[in-house]
Amino acid sequence: MVVGVQVCALLLSAAGAYGMYFTAVERWDGKGSLELAYIVITDLSGVLLALGAIIWMVSFAGCVGALRENLCLLRLYFWSVTIFLILELILAIAFLVFPWKSREIVESILKDRLIEDYRESDNTKDFMDMLQMRVGCCGLTSYGYLDWDRNEYFNCSESNPSRERCGVPHSCCLSWSQGGHRDMMCGYGMQSLKEREASEIIHTRGCMSAIIQLLENNLYVAAGVIFAITLYQMYVTHQAKTLLDQIELQMARWY
Repeated sequence: MVVGVQVCALLLSAAGAYGMYFTAVERWDGKGSLELAYIVITDLSGVLLALGAIIWMVSFAGCVGALRENLCLLRLYFWSVTIFLILELILAIAFLVFPWKSREIVESILKDRLIEDYRESDNTKDFMDMLQMRVGCCGLTSYGYLDWDRNEYFNCSESNPSRERCGVPHSCCLSWSQGGHRDMMCGYGMQSLKEREASEIIHTRGCMSAIIQLLENNLYVAAGVIFAITLYQMYVTHQAKTLLDQIELQMARWY
């Protein structure tokens, strides 16, 4: 099981490193080293690389610690998994007790990264397009398709010279998510329409609302998956602690 986690972590890191390389090449354009480093690290691929690296290091510490009966590595593994579990429980409680405030914070963070920086990175653009087409949504917050007014290419200001002014990405269009005729210009001028009129051509609800509705429609499945993951983490934490205690007991008898 630990080996499987390590393989998944390596694949995640590899995907992140691949994305970071092409982001760096794409965004080079004479930028300073610090500015380019910030762009690459905060890109979606940078997050994947960091997440994969952390998971791999923790699982590697547990694997080697168990094989070599190394107390230092086992303690690192035990406390890392325990901290992850505690953080997940804190986040879950926060979302249950303060649902609207938690949603507002998540929307604020994602809106800046996925809406305003939509064209700044191919990784961000591809992820947002995939999300909008798969989930059937447009924008992120409760404002829905009007969120795209925050993007410099789609905002409705008179000073915006873009042909896409007051529009939305093509991935918002019903024809793209439903497999119909795919017109790259189908989102042009959609923000200037009322929601009822726009809904005949594009999805108008935000992706957060769409994801929440999807989870509510599959509540038992989502709850079962979350419960299974939590139960597995608790089991792993218990096993690591049990092994630690057994090794410490044997060492106490020897010395």
